[in-house]
Amino acid sequence: MIDIYKAYQHFIALCEKEAGGSNSGPTRRRTYIPREREDAEQRLMGDYFGDDEFVPKYPEENFRRRYRMSSTLFNKIVNNILSYDVEPIPEYFTYFRQRHDATGHLSIGPILKCTSVIRQLAYGTAPDAFDEYFQIVERTLRECLDNFTKYIHVLYVEKFLRKPIAADIQKTYELHEQKHGLPGMLVSIDVCFGIVEKLPNSPTCAIQKGDHKLPNYYV
Repeated sequence: MIDIYKAYQHFIALCEKEAGGSNSGPTRRRTYIPREREDAEQRLMGDYFGDDEFVPKYPEENFRRRYRMSSTLFNKIVNNILSYDVEPIPEYFTYFRQRHDATGHLSIGPILKCTSVIRQLAYGTAPDAFDEYFQIVERTLRECLDNFTKYIHVLYVEKFLRKPIAADIQKTYELHEQKHGLPGMLVSIDVCFGIVEKLPNSPTCAIQKGDHKLPNYYV
């Protein structure tokens, strides 16, 4: 019984140590990392957003490649978020609005927050991958992404995220032909598939020869 009791006491001590109890010695504290957020915001504005006094460091083609959209569209999205005005306004819509914190400093600006979200979506990386450039903690970057997706759904679901009607498809045809000179944009997908079907090494030919079973997407 004594050996069992000692083993039980040892087990309790290990549990307390793992849980950070009083017998575990000095508790581990979070490491504070000073972040120069104001400098990061100024650097971002100088890199990609100009005004009447100066031009941005990187041209529009760099902006389009790294944001996966034009600067005009990006600024329109930011302005739509900031100008959204309904009663009662959802609480998450105030998240991107800049205000003073308890120390008297301005919070993170809307352009910096929106940029952090677009970069996450454009590159498909973890939020903390941009900590060095944006100087924003991972938790805040995740909150930005979560609230941004809610904004996009509320602002654009009725116009852009709905099932297209015949007029929408016709307009898409015309815009695509005007810009690229190729008529029948949506039909071209079926045409390409028909061409690939006739290639000797295509999956369809392999199926016809009996080498493979028919995949679900051919059924």
